Amino acid sequence: MLGIAPPTAILGRVHLRPMQDFRNLDVWHKAHELAIDVHKTLVRHKRVDAHMRSQLSRAARSVPSTLVEGCGRDSRAELARYADMSIASSSEVEYWVLLAKDVGYFPTSDFERLTSSAVEVRRMLFGLRKAIRNGKRSDPSVPLEDSTTT
Repeated sequence: MLGIAPPTAILGRVHLRPMQDFRNLDVWHKAHELAIDVHKTLVRHKRVDAHMRSQLSRAARSVPSTLVEGCGRDSRAELARYADMSIASSSEVEYWVLLAKDVGYFPTSDFERLTSSAVEVRRMLFGLRKAIRNGKRSDPSVPLEDSTTT
């Protein structure tokens, strides 16, 4: 069977580039879990008003999906910018969860679980952004060089 080998196999070395598989990022997995948890929580709490439901759901889905979009970009600077947007969305999730608790839609247990998860994801995103900007790689999937320098 004839197949086309990826460039990394042809060169016989691993070359990390900004465009990468988002599934290799631990932070994406945590953000994906957060989005699922928010969805399941909203399903359990039918009383949440439509606007709040929509905003919280959208913000929660935005955290991992924005990171996915950044992984498809072709420079470290762009990936860092998309990590920034994911950070902002995680802050928005935290606010909507707080509001849902304060108006009586979510019990304290859901508030604490979702807030803890959003804060953890945001902490991980800050770490990813720092690693990208500093050209360091604590996570082997973080690209070290721009595609324009190879």
